[in-house]
Amino acid sequence: MKLLNSVKTASFRRSKNKRGSKHDDSAVQSESTSTQTPAAASSSATDNESASAAAAPASGHASLSNDAPPKDVQKQESPAVNDDARDVCEESALRPLRLGSFDFSTSYAFPSLFAEASSMLNLSLLIYTVSELRELGKLTRTDTSFLILTCDCIIDESIVSLPARNGVLNDPTKSLRILQTPLPLETAFNIIEGEADLLQEVLSDGKHGSTLSSLQCILEAQKRKKEDDAKKQEDKVATVAKDSKESQSMFSGWVDSWNGCLAGGFSFDEIFCGGDLSAVDNGHKHAHESEKDNVESSMIYMIEDMRSNEELVYAIGVNPIEERITVVFRGSVTKVDYTTEAKIDMMHVPEPSGSDRNDMIGIHQGFYEYLFRSKSGKPSKYHEIMGHLQKLFRQDPNRLRHYKLYLTGHGLGGAIATLFGYYLASSSSNHQLPLPITVVSIASPRVGNVAFARSFTELESQAKLRHLRIANHKDPVTLRPISSSKHPLPLGTKYFSPLGHLTLTSMDNIANDGNNESFHHTGMKMKLLNEIPATTSQRCEVSYTGANFLSRAFLSRSPSHFDDKEDLEIVTEELKRSHFNNSLNGLSQDFPMLSYHYGEAYTERMSLVETDVSGLFLNQLYREKACQINC
Repeated sequence: MKLLNSVKTASFRRSKNKRGSKHDDSAVQSESTSTQTPAAASSSATDNESASAAAAPASGHASLSNDAPPKDVQKQESPAVNDDARDVCEESALRPLRLGSFDFSTSYAFPSLFAEASSMLNLSLLIYTVSELRELGKLTRTDTSFLILTCDCIIDESIVSLPARNGVLNDPTKSLRILQTPLPLETAFNIIEGEADLLQEVLSDGKHGSTLSSLQCILEAQKRKKEDDAKKQEDKVATVAKDSKESQSMFSGWVDSWNGCLAGGFSFDEIFCGGDLSAVDNGHKHAHESEKDNVESSMIYMIEDMRSNEELVYAIGVNPIEERITVVFRGSVTKVDYTTEAKIDMMHVPEPSGSDRNDMIGIHQGFYEYLFRSKSGKPSKYHEIMGHLQKLFRQDPNRLRHYKLYLTGHGLGGAIATLFGYYLASSSSNHQLPLPITVVSIASPRVGNVAFARSFTELESQAKLRHLRIANHKDPVTLRPISSSKHPLPLGTKYFSPLGHLTLTSMDNIANDGNNESFHHTGMKMKLLNEIPATTSQRCEVSYTGANFLSRAFLSRSPSHFDDKEDLEIVTEELKRSHFNNSLNGLSQDFPMLSYHYGEAYTERMSLVETDVSGLFLNQLYREKACQINC
């Protein structure tokens, strides 16, 4: 009953009262630093366009206002609560769920499950390499008069005069384009490929596992793309030659018989081609095909990494072909990133969509502060990103009508994407962003407690939020944290997730991390297996985590770890068999689970499941796996 007691309203009130003193002692807080709760947006001054932009309601969209998600979202549109759910919740001190029908019907044509998963995985890995290359670009310039314009700012001269860590960019003339945004995605790939040798030299120091892994994935993907393009070109040339030969044989006699017999004695070529034989070139494109090719290519609209060693790094991309805007959060690279992961205390904050001011949720302290913390009066990352989204969707009315918003990230980035998506969907009463919001998290740790997870499930059921959570089987980072602790985790190693480190160094992974309440996963889980299990012929298992909270049975389960319990048990047994000595030295050889968290493992496993998930769509899975319990 420990979990049930922890989520009682009275307990939340006590936690809320204690919150102020806890922040005073926080290592990340200073006199000029505060945590901007979603309800405190208007109190932060900003020169940003988003700070002064007025909210203009438009039906069917989420709030784009720099204000926080309003607390009365559910008051007018709360779905009815059935009697069974009310009885169960009264017994457990959990408020009844306000559930919808998981109906994501929309005119937007969502891609297949595999297309959504693979594209977001690629973007989640790309941001590691792009941000690293931008750091090298900033350190390459010695001409202090050189200024690089980005979408919203000019890079300070003082940061472009320092020596690069292991040299300079191979081709500064071309590669410094990486510092300019908007940046076409194809240009970014070409620059990365051109600077691959330098990147590999810099990243092969044992300190950049995630970034080096993402680079290898990008280079391999570029290699395959070139091979595929070459093969397609060969096939196209062969097809054109074949068609040309057949056409010439078929029409030559007919054309010859008509030449000189048309009105005025004009030949066939002169009448139908205006004398210009190039107009019937077999490679000539129809007008609508040319127009399609002229559509603006996918681009990185902006990257916020000016203080990449101190703050959350993210990028925003625009894809006109798929009609989506994507926010990508970088995973852990710096000490600040790892320290953020290590702060596993549970912050109790008001539920943003709650109809009762006493409705509280618990969120991982580090993740919450990383997203909502403000410094020196500047807006938090949450409100900063909202400002960029506001600008993008207002630039073109078609975007508001036809585009969808995606959020993604790997590791820490996946956790932040989950939290950002939750708050964004919770603010939907102002109707200014296209719904549903789609989160695709990769290798994400757990984010919040049972109250958070239940509230998250409500938003999914109300078709405001979709969450595809991709996790490698036995990825140690995805198995933590289990429960909160007021004591931050030891970093263990400077260059690997402290959550993953805890999983790989604990001989009892079924025990709690601390003595407070439990963390829980959310969303539709896409579990990627390394080997085909004996019980099935597929390398992918799909399950709905929210089903735990839709079922009465969840209240009687173990409060700490019914998510991924099987994986935790497997990890524990393998640790015991290996007699692991609680050190990460040589871990990559002696204990391969370390590599399961990196991009190469995710990319390799993803490439093997395309057939397994062929024909599946995320909306379809919600109908099948959620509605069979709730509907």
